[in-house]
Amino acid sequence: MKIKKLIALVSILAVMFSLAGCDENLDKPFEYDENEIAAHAMNSFMTYEGISDDYVQYYLSDGTEYEKSAVKGITQAKETDKVGEYEDLSGTISDLSNGVTSAENAEVKFEHGVDYVTVIFINNASNRDVEVAVKYIENGEYYIQYNEILIQNGMENFESYKENAQLISQTYGVSIDDICIQAGVSSLEELYEYDLNSVHASLSANGIYPYVEQEMVVSAIYSNKELVGQAGMNTLIGMGTVFVVLIFISFIISLFKYLPALFAKKPKVEPEKKTEAPKATPAPVAVSENLVDDSQLVAVITAAIYAYEAQSGNGAISKDRLVVRSIKKARK
Repeated sequence: MKIKKLIALVSILAVMFSLAGCDENLDKPFEYDENEIAAHAMNSFMTYEGISDDYVQYYLSDGTEYEKSAVKGITQAKETDKVGEYEDLSGTISDLSNGVTSAENAEVKFEHGVDYVTVIFINNASNRDVEVAVKYIENGEYYIQYNEILIQNGMENFESYKENAQLISQTYGVSIDDICIQAGVSSLEELYEYDLNSVHASLSANGIYPYVEQEMVVSAIYSNKELVGQAGMNTLIGMGTVFVVLIFISFIISLFKYLPALFAKKPKVEPEKKTEAPKATPAPVAVSENLVDDSQLVAVITAAIYAYEAQSGNGAISKDRLVVRSIKKARK
């Protein structure tokens, strides 16, 4: 199982690397001349590199997407990366246009996509080298105008071109060979190719090419040592920022315990009512009646008792045994 997983992982990595490097191996998405498009890319860079500050603001606000990318990249490399003054590429542009040198000798690289080509070259600025990448896509307007000119001049294919050449030869009494000699070519096929190139040159002179710029990327070139240093510094800054934010968040969270006290409503403090302790009810005190003052009443009651007992046949009661201790009112 481990071997199968390893093989699968290697296969996936191989596919990824093959896809990552496919841009350079793709065929041309459209036809172009390497010297011409290289000179065009360099000339475009020099055009936007030399503009004034007023034009910089204009292009950044109201320019096309390509103009914005070009001006932004050129300005940022100079102001942020401190690349210094850019190298004048006028001589290289002239040599490429005149065929004195080739794009390969000028160290220009080409990367192909499905529908685009990217031209990459180096500008040796005074403080630091700069890599410039200009992305091109096919220009449909060029082919529209190009085909219109061919149709108007009977050059849409070689057969129609040959018929026109024969007609000219008969009309002016000049042989086709003489026409070729005057044009400096050896055959009618070469003359046809020459005229096709003339149509292309005419459109190019008016700023119409088979391709049109889409984006420009300007990047300062740093050494590996500088890149590692910048990466380390960025890491420290990033981690430091994270820790500072975490500490701040912890501090904020620690204050949450005071929030209830701040937003809680304070209860109204009412004066406490003094509750009086219930008074103890005094135990009923047995009232001892003072019989001294009621001696007459006691004598009467005692006599009545004697009389009642005597009538009842109980006999007389000794005075020693009869003692009146209290007198209470009978309940009715």
